[in-house]
Parts: sequence; structure tokens; C-alpha cells
Amino acid sequence: MESVAHPDLQRALELSARMLSSAREGDWAAATAHQAACDRLLRQAPVNAAGLMALRRLYQDQQELLGLAAAAREAVEQKRAHARTGHRAVSAYITAAGSS
Repeated sequence: MESVAHPDLQRALELSARMLSSAREGDWAAATAHQAACDRLLRQAPVNAAGLMALRRLYQDQQELLGLAAAAREAVEQKRAHARTGHRAVSAYITAAGSS
């Protein structure tokens, strides 16, 4: 039995770790830059016993990435809501000032 994951799985793990690190830093462009390559590597790599461990780690990385993405999306939505509130306040002020 082989004790080392296929090189494609190892490379996918490296890319996944890089993507996760970028996401933790808030660099979403870098976090998503390697997704296609990672997906391609996962589709083509044969899986042995060591590969199952690599897949488990990849799954954990992807779960954390999804959590970070959800939190970032929520933060953006909160900022948008705050900006809309500010815009409405300014519009109301302008309307009130114009009718005086």
C-alpha cells in the first residue's frame, strides 16, 4: 500500500492551503485564483489510502473557506445596508433643505 498521496493531490493540498491563507487575510482575489487548478487536480488524481487523508484535509480547508466567505459576504451586506441608511439620511436632508 502506498503511504504518499498522489502528487496531484499533494499539489491540490498546497493550493488549498494557499487559498485558505489568502482568505484569512481577506485577499479574496488570491483566495479564488487557484480554485480552477485545484478542482482540475482533484478530478484527475487517483486516490490511495494516503490520498484519503489528503482529501479529508482538503474538505476541512474548503469548509473553513466557505465559513470565511459567508462571514465576508455578511460584512459586505452590513456595509451596504449602512451605506443605504446614510444615503437615505442625506437624501432626506437635501429634500428638507430644498423645501425650506
